[in-house]
Amino acid sequence: MEEYINKIIQGNCIEILKELPDNTFDMIFADPPYYLQLPKGKRLKRADGSEIIPVDNEWDQFKDYDDYDSFTESWLKECQRVLKPTGTIWVIGMYHNIFRVGKIMQDLGLWFLNDVIWVKIGALPNLNCRRLTNNHETLIWAVKNKNCKGYTFNYQLLKEMNNGKQMKDTDWVFGLCKGNERLRDENGIKSHPTQKPLKLIQQVFLTSTKKGDLILDPFMGSGTSAVVAKALGRKWVGIEKDNKYIEVANERIKKQKIC
Repeated sequence: MEEYINKIIQGNCIEILKELPDNTFDMIFADPPYYLQLPKGKRLKRADGSEIIPVDNEWDQFKDYDDYDSFTESWLKECQRVLKPTGTIWVIGMYHNIFRVGKIMQDLGLWFLNDVIWVKIGALPNLNCRRLTNNHETLIWAVKNKNCKGYTFNYQLLKEMNNGKQMKDTDWVFGLCKGNERLRDENGIKSHPTQKPLKLIQQVFLTSTKKGDLILDPFMGSGTSAVVAKALGRKWVGIEKDNKYIEVANERIKKQKIC
């Protein structure tokens, strides 16, 4: 494992996960494809006339729900295998996929600790005005199986972070990536369409890891997990198949100082 620590491995996450040893990671954070089912090339306009480019990337495309479920079961099964009995796994998603992901997790025997609601400040309004504005994402927090004990939960730290009150699963209110935090290319286009805010990932890591713990992100994307892990003194392993994202992530990681 030493050759992989604090590095991004390029390739298909399922195939790479199969090469990793059992019971290795203290925590896994997974931000998988959501299978948004948006038509390729569709463009929307905000009220001010500015254009919205939706997520229609190849990595979010699946033939149907069966195809998505098969993919989800494959990577989750491998994540369950490489997770320590004292480790925890977090999976984030939206209404498009999180219920399917949750069912598969339970079918595999993963044991839920919480479903956490990330309330998104600055969420995109519903432009068609035909349903409620989607203002949150869900994070499932689970252990390897129902017999697992001794996992990390930094209860007191979270209480201190929450003004002396016990942290609730709905206290997770963070803005979307904007301004300097949002990575963009030379043309002003987002470097990754689903970049998560640093503060959200920081709270995940502070909830369930200690300094020196080893964290796996099987869908590394723009490198947010690695940046946060490095800043907090955690070790990490990332998996990403798109070389463009790996280059962006490695550049971010180089600039991040260790606390």
